[in-house]
Amino acid sequence: MSLTGLPNILHNIQSRTSWQQRCQYLLIVEKWADIVGESVAKQTSPLGVYQKSLQVAVSSPVWSQALTFERVRLLAKINALLGSSNSLAIADIHFSTAKWATHQQDLEQRKVITEDHPSYLPAIALDPANHQVNRRGNPKSHKLETPKPPETASEAFQRWQEVMQLRTHQMPKCPRCDRPALTGEISRWQMCRVCAIEYLFK
Repeated sequence: MSLTGLPNILHNIQSRTSWQQRCQYLLIVEKWADIVGESVAKQTSPLGVYQKSLQVAVSSPVWSQALTFERVRLLAKINALLGSSNSLAIADIHFSTAKWATHQQDLEQRKVITEDHPSYLPAIALDPANHQVNRRGNPKSHKLETPKPPETASEAFQRWQEVMQLRTHQMPKCPRCDRPALTGEISRWQMCRVCAIEYLFK
């Protein structure tokens, strides 16, 4: 049995029409406010590209009617943005109110507040009253300066160790094991990830 190389597999995937339409859609979503304007973007949301037609959810029939009149101008802007060949150009735009409410609800459910995620690492809070001492024995300046890159692996490790110690002191304690834990872990599982693996995910 012959094996297919990864470059050939990727080429086959990327040459599929469904893949190319997905890439088109993601670019349209990213640039949607530039295409239609900020005010219109708040009342509309691209849903996908199907058979060269861009499906767009709109908040009301009034917006749907107004944008239908602007369809030709919007198509020209979209295809100029995509720079697609004629075979992949967006041929039409379909505006519909049918999926607006459902799509907005889906977007709300997908939103993840960064600070609430278990893997979120908060910025280290520097205490101005804490006069730390640098390697030369002089008090460190309170002015934040961009540090120079470490010259040796030992120096890099020492810096990392200092940062981890400072971060650990600012973390809340796990109520089960009393180890430092991330805020998102405590918020989600009421314990640190180590305890969660041990007690919740067996």
